[in-house]
Amino acid sequence: KKKKKKMKSTLLVVALLVAVCAAQDPAQGWMGYAKGVNPTGSGIITYIEAKWKVGANPTPSQAFFSPWFGIETTDNLNLIQPVNPWLGNEWQIYNEYFQWQPTHNENSRAHTVQAGDVLFGSVTYDSVNKAYNIYHADLTDGWSVNTTIPVQKNMGQDKQYTIIYFVYEKVWSCDLYPPDGSVTFYDIKVEYDNKPVTPRWSTSYVDDNCNNRASIVDDATIKFTWDTQRVMKLVEQ
Repeated sequence: KKKKKKMKSTLLVVALLVAVCAAQDPAQGWMGYAKGVNPTGSGIITYIEAKWKVGANPTPSQAFFSPWFGIETTDNLNLIQPVNPWLGNEWQIYNEYFQWQPTHNENSRAHTVQAGDVLFGSVTYDSVNKAYNIYHADLTDGWSVNTTIPVQKNMGQDKQYTIIYFVYEKVWSCDLYPPDGSVTFYDIKVEYDNKPVTPRWSTSYVDDNCNNRASIVDDATIKFTWDTQRVMKLVEQ
């Protein structure tokens, strides 16, 4: 019996370790997304910016979802992002940082934005303070917010942000998404090691919901589309 209990305990520990190791981005809840990397495979992201328009107002509900872009560490465990969520009855913008290990999440102050407003987001590396500055602005009404995120260390070394993500996140019924059926990020600019780079883009999805897909229009434009008439697929647990 002692051997069986010991074996069960060992298996439980292994299962928990596997679960922890598996928890990383791209995460469940992501629908269509685009991933960008430096074609040379070298350097860290030192700057990125993009613009987009706030989508049409969806039907008021309990739904929470967001288009966003951000940068991620090579191990997919640290995500810095300007976000633009629908909160069920209004659109907002704010900056967010999510860290998988140890789990940590923080948001900046938020601001209500209107359908059709032009948004701007940027992330800039501060080499002196070993941190990233997130800037998020509504270019239509002039509101903005800045957030500074220190770079996490791993084994005494600064983690490296090398991956770009553009994402549409959170699964809901298809008729609860914006009725215009698309959002486009444009004027995308990226620098690795302070030099302009055209990323190598790829697209995929985690949750196949409402045919939400990202497409690369050109090197500086990424478009998301979805079908509000489509029947929602059940997400496998």
